[in-house]
Amino acid sequence: MKYTGIMKEQLQTLQTDFSSALANIITQEALKELESEYLGKKWKLKAILAGVKDLSIEEKKTIGVAANTMKNEFIEALVNKAREIEDAYFNEIEAKEAIDVTIGYPSDNLGHKHPISHTSELLEDIFISLGFKIEDGPQVEDELHNFDKLNIPHNHPARDVWDTFWISDEVNKDKDIGERLLLRTHTSPVQIRTMMSQELPIKIIVPGRVFRYEQEDARHTCNFYQLEGLVVGEGVTFGDLKWTLDTVMKQLLGEKTELRFRPSIFPFTEPSAEVDVSCQICSGTGKVKWKKCSMCSATGWVELLGSGMVHPTVLEGCWIDSKKYSGFAFGMGIDRIAAQRFWVSSSRMFYQNKLKLNEQF
Repeated sequence: MKYTGIMKEQLQTLQTDFSSALANIITQEALKELESEYLGKKWKLKAILAGVKDLSIEEKKTIGVAANTMKNEFIEALVNKAREIEDAYFNEIEAKEAIDVTIGYPSDNLGHKHPISHTSELLEDIFISLGFKIEDGPQVEDELHNFDKLNIPHNHPARDVWDTFWISDEVNKDKDIGERLLLRTHTSPVQIRTMMSQELPIKIIVPGRVFRYEQEDARHTCNFYQLEGLVVGEGVTFGDLKWTLDTVMKQLLGEKTELRFRPSIFPFTEPSAEVDVSCQICSGTGKVKWKKCSMCSATGWVELLGSGMVHPTVLEGCWIDSKKYSGFAFGMGIDRIAAQRFWVSSSRMFYQNKLKLNEQF
């Protein structure tokens, strides 16, 4: 019993020494040394327990339980201390790196909007002044909204992989036709969603980013920004379409801007028309400094829009009575318009991070 009392005193002393040492620890390295000293291979508690073999069974139970309880307390204390040191470390970093975001910071270069953003906002302002609302939608679409509801049949070339960025086969392999996902090729799906969800009359524009798998040149990029418009109501005519586009282009590019409507074919409009504007780069001459204008291919005209009267099949597919209601739709490339407005010879330059170009605006 006397030996048992000595061992209890040693355990108590060990606990006091551990607590005292732990209180002075401020680094993770020192904490690891303390852990090794008290709980490592040659831990101090093990040395004290070396004499347990000489105790009776009852004494062994008493000392063993006390030693095991102390070991668990040491482990818990070390874990808590490690967390405390870590919190203190990060609090110190946070205090050193704290930034007051309300404090003004003087800068000679505050930056500016990208030409495409600037052009998009100008277009939005013009259309809003004409009574249009702005709508938005997902950039990852399904076939139903991107093709089917727009009267584009399954064998149409636009569905071919060479024109469309499809989401991976891993995603689409178990989906039925109509449900497969793709990066939207135009913002027309938002028009469909609007016709299927909103009450008539409808008068909207849909600016946004679109994606097409095609060869890049002065007028084409594989991703670009498009603005589409839709008007549906009673008594809407092709004349309303022409007046709207003429008004918008003149406000955007200048009163001298001329528009040319050419018959075309689109699955979702009938009749359909391509709309050209007089080239702003070469002033409609087809030449820039005695060289052929690359923007208009020396024709003096730049194709900026596709347009037409909404096809009755599209209206009926969105549960709109095509005998009572009619509508027109149009789509324009914001990149091309930005190039025309700011006299940039190639739309690709907007995506090439050329500071010499962007710093002009």
